[in-house]
Amino acid sequence: MESSREFPILDFSRYSTDFDGFSKDLFAASNEWGFFILTGHGVEGLERMRDLASQFFDLPMEEKAEKIIDRTLTGYDGKKLTTFAASEGMSFGHPAGGVLKTENLPTWWDSAKRQEVEDFKSGCYDLSIAIMSCFAVQMGRDRSYFTQFHQHKEPGNVLKLIKYPRFKERPTGVPRLSEHTDWGSITFVFTDKAGLEIRDPDDRWFDLPVVPGGVVVNIADALSLWSKKSLKSTMHRIGWNNLDVTTDRTSVVYFTHPNNGAVLTKLDKESSDEPLELTYRDYLKIRSALTYASTRDGGETGDDFEAFDETALNLVKSLRVANSGVLESHRLEVA
Repeated sequence: MESSREFPILDFSRYSTDFDGFSKDLFAASNEWGFFILTGHGVEGLERMRDLASQFFDLPMEEKAEKIIDRTLTGYDGKKLTTFAASEGMSFGHPAGGVLKTENLPTWWDSAKRQEVEDFKSGCYDLSIAIMSCFAVQMGRDRSYFTQFHQHKEPGNVLKLIKYPRFKERPTGVPRLSEHTDWGSITFVFTDKAGLEIRDPDDRWFDLPVVPGGVVVNIADALSLWSKKSLKSTMHRIGWNNLDVTTDRTSVVYFTHPNNGAVLTKLDKESSDEPLELTYRDYLKIRSALTYASTRDGGETGDDFEAFDETALNLVKSLRVANSGVLESHRLEVA
């Protein structure tokens, strides 16, 4: 569906030549849409990441699923269907350098490939810090304000290779990609194929355009909370009508996460006069467990997702940011 408003497409070269004007346009796009497309971003190595994704996803399942995604957001998911997405993914979490050392990657990812992943993550990190400096200035802060919350510390940023494969028939009860918001600060989606839909400023579904050489950027929950929702964390999805069973799609996605100790907001707790500080570690524990915990079986290698209590979940729901307050497990019950 088309929107009555013009979708923002911005040229990153203006960051160096017109910082003030570029920052204002970036903030306005993120305030109105929560999404924009950035051209001239300068991140190198994208074609190699696509090549590695293609090779890896063509491997037999037993090789891909040698290491299932764990609490560090590292490993493979796609062995089991969930109600989150009809896709498979290969995730590389950890702070800078951690991909080289982690034991939760399939053997196929040798040291040379791991270094290429690290190099690509580094380029994405630099771009994310530059973008957040624009937001900081527009919020009356120093350029480096958000850098202090995005050091190379736990949990680290995540690169995820995603394939939405072809199917002989549509899986029952499984969306292409369910409606959701992202968890962290900002997300980069590198793809050359249409399919992604977002809620536009009039709260209608809008088909994102594909701009050659551009990267889709969206605001995630943590940055929205920091800005008191001036920056919008927007619901998005991929529907079967936009990417049917006869078509596949590969995306290279980079998720920027704040450090674990970053305080996102304060919550009023009925049982206490003191407000509860919501750290990103608390927030990530809930979001990651709901999305990925059901992909793991008992006894698998890697760190299992942490349990959380219902009170914490209800407090996060009350913020009306994460998935607009609709949070549930993505386990698929198959009879």
